[in-house]
Amino acid sequence: MKKTFSTLLLLTTLLFVNWKEACAGETLTFQSTEERTLLLELFTSQGCSSCPPAERWLNQFVDHPGLWSEVVPVVFHVNYWDRLGWKDPFADKRHTARQYSYSNQGKVRNVYTPCFISNGNEWRGWFKQESLPSNRETSGILRGQITQGQLTVQYSEEIPLSLSLAILGFDLTTDVKSGENHGKNLEQQFVVLNHVTAFSENGRWSVNLTSLNHRNTQRIGLAVWISKDDELTPIQATGTWLDKSFIN
Repeated sequence: MKKTFSTLLLLTTLLFVNWKEACAGETLTFQSTEERTLLLELFTSQGCSSCPPAERWLNQFVDHPGLWSEVVPVVFHVNYWDRLGWKDPFADKRHTARQYSYSNQGKVRNVYTPCFISNGNEWRGWFKQESLPSNRETSGILRGQITQGQLTVQYSEEIPLSLSLAILGFDLTTDVKSGENHGKNLEQQFVVLNHVTAFSENGRWSVNLTSLNHRNTQRIGLAVWISKDDELTPIQATGTWLDKSFIN
């Protein structure tokens, strides 16, 4: 009996090790189309009472058939509302700095929330219940591949560009205890949990994802986009759902 149990334990251990090795050897690939993908940014805060409706509208893109290929939503939580009664757990001063950079470059008239940026330009169509801007430009293909936590990205043109990478959190809920949204339970999608940039002279990048914080979220996604080094306007974007086994 002891021998049988030991044999079963050994087989179970071997199967588990082989499963881990198989997962470690998997490769995830994703890419854009030739047409320019819409990068839709939302600057928001849990301390802002007018932000939840904008977030609920954006949440619908989780089930959009064109997610990652036609539109890549990313939600940046800013921190300038934190001093007014509620500290947003997803707020980051770097997100605030990004929004101010849009203002300094003349892309938005002023800094506010909720603020939508469509492919690098302020978009106020949500307030008027308008459709997203259509786009038929050809922008080249942006490809990504992840193997053993290493992300490689390649653009179809070998030119100097800056890559932006965002780890996105989904199905995140927060019971707001104070501030303008006191008493509300907020469900948020596409939340930027980590955002990094990298420059390349030839349109190729390699980034180690295992060092990037993604918190303890049930679902995560990855958004990548490229732009000229001194500009925020994206040239091309893409993304994918991301299993945690690819970055742990």
